[in-house]
Amino acid sequence: MTTEFPVSTRLAEPVPDKKPKSKKGWIIGGSVAAVVILISSVASAIGGGGNTNDVADEKPAASTATTVDEEPAEEPEPEPVVMVAVPDVTGQTATEALATLMAAGLNPPVLATLADPLAKVLSTSPAANTEVEEGTEITLTLEEKPVFSLAQQNAISSAQNYLSFTGFSRTGLIDQLEFEGFSTEEATFGVDNAGADWNAEAAEKAQQYLEYSSFSRQGLYDQMAFEGFLPAEIEFGLAAVGY
Repeated sequence: MTTEFPVSTRLAEPVPDKKPKSKKGWIIGGSVAAVVILISSVASAIGGGGNTNDVADEKPAASTATTVDEEPAEEPEPEPVVMVAVPDVTGQTATEALATLMAAGLNPPVLATLADPLAKVLSTSPAANTEVEEGTEITLTLEEKPVFSLAQQNAISSAQNYLSFTGFSRTGLIDQLEFEGFSTEEATFGVDNAGADWNAEAAEKAQQYLEYSSFSRQGLYDQMAFEGFLPAEIEFGLAAVGY
């Protein structure tokens, strides 16, 4: 009888190699890892570091500069304010008023900006005799010349010519202009704008009558009343010649 023994199918495990591994492999592996870490650090630095929490806070270095206390600069003293009174230039022409105001140290408008340099000054702003600072601008209010029609201009001119020749009352001169062909409205306008002083005209007329003939006071009064003078004008004229 033959005896059989079971055969194991397990393979024998390999015996580990007892020979030490080469150091060269570790050196190369470590170098590669170091290079990878270095490249990663450089890329992180160039890219801004990504997470700012990974960057250590750095305190600025304390300044070693010494602060020198500077004395404050002295401020210049303000110039004293000069006050002047606005001259009264009412009735002056614009040209005369400008000269007066400039002489007082004020600042009137430029002559070229005025519509009529010969127009009379009605008022100023600030008003006359007001205390203001030297150099203050002054505004002038000027008299405006009216615009006349041709007939009105001629009526004025004709009335002034008659007044330069002899004494006239207002009504007597209006009658004279109407006789010249002016309408009542034009004659009245011309006489009222001729600039006559009717008291002075009465005195002139009374003197002319006395040079022509002798008159009693009452006779001269009646003659001047006939010429159209008003009672107050007649009395002024008689007093001027001694009556």
